Amino acid sequence: MRRKFTSAQLIILLLISLFCIDVQSQSLPDSIEYNTADIDVGETFYTGYFTSFSHWAINSFIEDVDGILHVAYVDNYELYYFKSTDDGQTWQKEQIITGHEGDIRNASLALDLNGKVFIGLTAHSLYNYSNPTGINFGQEFYYDLYCINNKTGSWAVEQVELHSSGNYGPIIENIYVDSNNDVHLFANRYGWNLQGGEAWEWVRYSSSDTWSPRSTIVEFTDAGIDRGIYDKYIILADSSGKLCLIAARNKSDGPKLFYLLNNGSGWGSPVQLSDNIAVAWNRYDAVLDPDYNSYVVYFYNNSSNLPELRVSKNLGTPQNANINLPATDTLNYFTLHCTSQKILTMYLWTKNIITKLHVTFSYDGLNWTDPIEIPDNLKNYFGGLMVRTDTRQDYFISRTKQIVAVAGNRASQPYGPDTLFYGDIKLEPLTSVNTLLYLPNNYSLHQNYPNPFNPATIISFSLPELSYVELKVYNILGIEVTTVVNRELSQGNYNYNFDGSSLSSGVYFYTLKTNNFNQTKKMILLR
Repeated sequence: MRRKFTSAQLIILLLISLFCIDVQSQSLPDSIEYNTADIDVGETFYTGYFTSFSHWAINSFIEDVDGILHVAYVDNYELYYFKSTDDGQTWQKEQIITGHEGDIRNASLALDLNGKVFIGLTAHSLYNYSNPTGINFGQEFYYDLYCINNKTGSWAVEQVELHSSGNYGPIIENIYVDSNNDVHLFANRYGWNLQGGEAWEWVRYSSSDTWSPRSTIVEFTDAGIDRGIYDKYIILADSSGKLCLIAARNKSDGPKLFYLLNNGSGWGSPVQLSDNIAVAWNRYDAVLDPDYNSYVVYFYNNSSNLPELRVSKNLGTPQNANINLPATDTLNYFTLHCTSQKILTMYLWTKNIITKLHVTFSYDGLNWTDPIEIPDNLKNYFGGLMVRTDTRQDYFISRTKQIVAVAGNRASQPYGPDTLFYGDIKLEPLTSVNTLLYLPNNYSLHQNYPNPFNPATIISFSLPELSYVELKVYNILGIEVTTVVNRELSQGNYNYNFDGSSLSSGVYFYTLKTNNFNQTKKMILLR
C-alpha cells in the first residue's frame, strides 16, 4: 500500500533531498581473522572408583575493562588461574592453594568493580588428591562451597558453606558481581535420591565482606522425577541491575527450560520458557546485546526427535531459527556470543558422519548465515568456553574469544594429558557480513529498531546490486542531523547503529537514497 504524506511532510521530504554531507561511518564486517595460542598442557588424569574423567569450568573466562583476560580452570581436580595481559598471546599460570585440593568439582570466576578476582568452587571434603578412591559409599556427594579472591597477589580463602548432613551438597553453577559490588554465588543442590530440584544463592556483601546464609531461589516439587536442575545456570543482568536466571529442569514428561527474575526485592516464581529441550552441556545458551536485549537460544526436539534451533528474544515466545544446515547434518551443541557491533556469533557443532565445527552470524537470532566451517588446523581452538561480557560497565568487546580444553586419548587409563587453548575470531570491519545471510533481490528500507528509542537504534536496509548509498537523518524541520552512510556498497543487507545521545526528544526522519531508490521513514527519540 502506498504511503500518503501530509503537506508538511512533503515539504520535509523536499528539504531532505537537498542535503549531501559526507561523513565516514562504521560499516559491518565480512572477513574473518583467526588468532590462536596455547595456554597450558595439563597433567595426566588420575582415575579411581569415585572419580571421573573431567575438567570443569563454568562461566570462568572473562575479559576485564582493561583488556586483561582471566580464566579459572580445574585440572586433575586442582584449581588453576591463568591471566593474559597481551590479548591472549601469552599466559601466566598460577596454581591456587585452597587447602581443599581433593575433588574440586566446579569453578566459576567473576571480577568486581575494582578488578578483584573472585572464584567460587565446589570441593569434596573427603577426597584426597593422592588417593582419590579413599572414600566410602554414601559419601559421594559431601560437597562444600568456597570462594577465593585476590587483588594484591595472594589468595584469600572464604568458607561459604560446609556439608552438614545427608548425602548431598552444593555444586557451584555461577558467580555474579552486581552493581553494588556484592558477590552472588549460585549453586545446585546435588546428591543422592533428591526429591526436588533446588537452586541456592549466597551473597557476599562488600560493605562487610561477609556471606549471607543460604537462600533457596526455587524448589521444584511438582513432579516425582523432578529431582534436579541441570548443571548450567545462566545469569543475565540488564542496565537497571535486574537479574534473570536461566536453567533447565527435568520433569516426568521431559526436560524444560525456565527462567526467574529478580528486580532487587527477591526472586519471582519460575516461568517455563519451553515445553521441550534437548538438555546437555551447550544445548542452550543466552546473551545480552549492547542494548540489553536478551537472546535465549536452545535446541528443541521436533516430532522426528531431531533438534531444531529456537530463539526467545526478551523472554518472548520462542521462534524457530534458520541456519541453513545441509539435509545430511543435525545439530549437536553450540556456544553463543554477542559483539559490541550487535553481531550474534554462534559456534555450532553439526553431526553427520563426522562431527564438524562451524561459525555462523546473525543480527536478530532468527536468521543466521550459512555455517562457515572452521579450518581443520584451527578446530581445537573453538567450541568451548566463551568469554563473558561485563554488562555492569556496558563493556562489550568486538571479538569472539574462547577457551577450549582438548582431552588426551581416552582409550587408555589414566587419561591425558589434556591441553588448554585460546582462540578468537576477529571480524574485519570492511564491508558487510550481512551478505552471508541472503542476497536480496529488491531495494528496501526497514523500520528502525527499537522505535521509539533511547538513545540508540538500528537502521537496516537491503541492496539488490552494487550501489552508491546515502543514508541521512533529519529533524522535523528537514535539517540534516547526520550522515550515516555515504559510500558505495555491494549487494547485501546492512544494519547501522544510530546514536541519538546528543539529540533532544522528538520525531526524526531517515532517508535512504541510491541511483534507483529513494525512501524515507520516521523514528521517535524518547528520553
